[in-house]
Amino acid sequence: MRRHFRHVNGTQRLTYGALAGVAVAGLCTAGGMAARPAGLLGWCAAVAAYLGWAVWQARIFDAAQVKARSRSLDPPGPIILAIVSAAIVSSVIAIGLLLQQVKQLGGVERGAHIVLGMVALAGSWLMIHTVYAFHYAHRYYRDDGTPDEGGLDFPGKAEPDYGDFMYYAFVVGMTSQVSDVQVTTREMRRLTLLHSVLSFGFNMVVLALSINVAAGVIQ
Repeated sequence: MRRHFRHVNGTQRLTYGALAGVAVAGLCTAGGMAARPAGLLGWCAAVAAYLGWAVWQARIFDAAQVKARSRSLDPPGPIILAIVSAAIVSSVIAIGLLLQQVKQLGGVERGAHIVLGMVALAGSWLMIHTVYAFHYAHRYYRDDGTPDEGGLDFPGKAEPDYGDFMYYAFVVGMTSQVSDVQVTTREMRRLTLLHSVLSFGFNMVVLALSINVAAGVIQ
C-alpha cells in the first residue's frame, strides 16, 4: 500500500482528491447542511487531499527520483487549466457566499462562514501554485528523463528537486516575477508568463472581493 501511495501519478492524485471532495460534500448535504457551504467544504477536502499527497511526494522524492518520475506525477496540460479555473471559480463562490450571507448571520455562525471562505481561498491559492510546480518539473526534465537545457537555471550545481520547483512556482505566484532562478528557454518563458498572468488575476480578484467582504462585515 505504501508503495502505491508513493507512486500515485498526477491524474490519480487529482482523482482521489475529487472523490474525497464529493464524499465530504455528500455527507454534509445528507446531514442537513445547505448546498453552498457543503460544496465549499467538499472543495476544501479535495484540495487538502491533493496538497497532502503532493507535499508528501515532494518531500520524499530526491532529485534523481524527480527526474525519473516527473512526467507521470504531472497531470496533462489541459487539466492544469481546468484546475486553475476551478480554483478561481471556487474562490469567487467562497467570497460571494460571505458577501450574501455574512450580514444576516451572527456569532459563531458568522465566524464559521468567514473561516470557511478564507480556508477555501487559501486552499485554492496553494493548489494553483503546487500544480504549476509539478508542471515546471515535467518541463524541466524531458520525457526521456534527462534535462534538455532545462529551461530554468537554479543557483548552485545540484539538480533541482520538487522543493526547488515549488520555490520557483510560489515566488511567481506571490510576486508575478522570477527571482534568482533564470529562465533560459522560450517554452519556459511562455509557461511562466501564463502562470504569472493567472496568478496576478487571481490575486486581484481575491483582494477586491475580500475588501468588499470586510466592508460588509464592518457595516
